[in-house]
Amino acid sequence: MQSAGFALTGVRLSSIICKDAPGVAKPHHENVRTGSALVFSRRHFLATCAWAVSSGFSLGAGASSIAGTPRIVSLDYGLAETLLMLDAAPIAVADARGWTDWVAEPALPSSTVDCGVALDPNLELLSALKPDVILTTDYLAMVEDRLAAIAPVRRLSIFSEGGTPYPKAVEAALALGELIGDRDRAQRYVAESETYFDVCRERARPFSEKPILLLSFLDPRHVRVYGAPGMYDDVLKHIGLRNAWTEATNYWGFSTIGIEGLAKIGPAFAVADHLPQDIQAVLDQSPLWKDLPSVSGRKIPVLPTVLMFGAIPSARRFAGLLLDALEGAAA
Repeated sequence: MQSAGFALTGVRLSSIICKDAPGVAKPHHENVRTGSALVFSRRHFLATCAWAVSSGFSLGAGASSIAGTPRIVSLDYGLAETLLMLDAAPIAVADARGWTDWVAEPALPSSTVDCGVALDPNLELLSALKPDVILTTDYLAMVEDRLAAIAPVRRLSIFSEGGTPYPKAVEAALALGELIGDRDRAQRYVAESETYFDVCRERARPFSEKPILLLSFLDPRHVRVYGAPGMYDDVLKHIGLRNAWTEATNYWGFSTIGIEGLAKIGPAFAVADHLPQDIQAVLDQSPLWKDLPSVSGRKIPVLPTVLMFGAIPSARRFAGLLLDALEGAAA
């Protein structure tokens, strides 16, 4: 997931440098599901580089953790989490500080450099990192010309027009396997994931009759509803569950509607991936919300953090968390 742009002043040497670097300002999240805004200066950049050197962290070619592994920068969370599962951690990730809020698992190594916002990366920092390749997506095409002056750019898109995300995530995993010189590892991971989904399919059998309504709240009156094409929808199909939302969505896999639009959906199991307590408090007082057939007066489960715009690792995590919620509600 790419965050909203940073607010920059002075010379454009923006952005966070390393996770937990002392003296570096924390990101202010305007909305945990919309992005972050930071102000950085040349002084912040130089101070953090000094911290990195004093801590033994190298910005140069010696920073690769495994001999022979390409030095990869990922401007996309989904590609980064795939690399982690292939034991080929990227040296830098766009908006690494937001990882815990958006992805959570797999954990990002503490040594990972934050190279700024995906749509406005810190070019001076990227140049200092001397990457072998920079990973982008269709969403990031507008920055590729600037990146190409630093290192070869490889575009691998999971969310794009045409098709659905999961098959593209498989293709991306195999392409990354080729990139790191270990296609066998990537093939094993894809096969392991299919075995995992087979197990999930068995767990899902008791819940196959009632469709699943997947929500993400923007405020007490507006919600994103996840449908096809989208990664959540792909996972539902993969494990034998039905999506209650059958209307068209964008290629990210969601529609934004007022909660009154949920009234046309019949009985379903509603679950949210984002429902802050202040919004829940308002919904608790809303007759419209409580009378929805998919709610029927109950508090709907809220999933732990999972990346809705991720790759295979997030698809697996979502499947497990959803089944945990279904089994918990049935207990």
